Amino acid sequence: GPLQDVFKDLRRHWKEFQDSEPFLHVLQGFINAINWREPWIIAILVFHGILLLTALTTRKRTTLQAIMFASAAGTIYVSERLNRLGGQHWERFATQNYFDPSGVFMSAVVSGPLLLVLLIVLVNYLISCAGMLIQAKKRELLYRAKQRAQAAKKDNAAASSGDKKKD
Repeated sequence: GPLQDVFKDLRRHWKEFQDSEPFLHVLQGFINAINWREPWIIAILVFHGILLLTALTTRKRTTLQAIMFASAAGTIYVSERLNRLGGQHWERFATQNYFDPSGVFMSAVVSGPLLLVLLIVLVNYLISCAGMLIQAKKRELLYRAKQRAQAAKKDNAAASSGDKKKD
């Protein structure tokens, strides 16, 4: 049946995966293929380092974090076009063409670190929202406690004035 076909397909893909070159070898080949001393690659890495530090040190500045988030997301969004442009004009700034049609270099060196920054900003927003929710709940509980205390005072005052009228 259809389920058996799915399992056959899974087994076939698993076998292909096991027969393929180990990931660490592929990663090492990728790292060795890049000339990390090229000025534009150094500039990208320095930019990512500064952006990462900025994301970590400006946690309480939500406007700046929002701008970083939108800029990083926008860059990732246009990375396919940037990869195509890089492939067309690589001779102007690089010693070799890093911009393959599948965009591996662009994904690993540009989009990957930007995704990390997006994750940091997103986690920061979640922490910030949780803190605001806790503050709002505390205020609500304090407000309700004050209301109950005022209601209890009124009840006590009404009860004691009722006792005085009976005397």
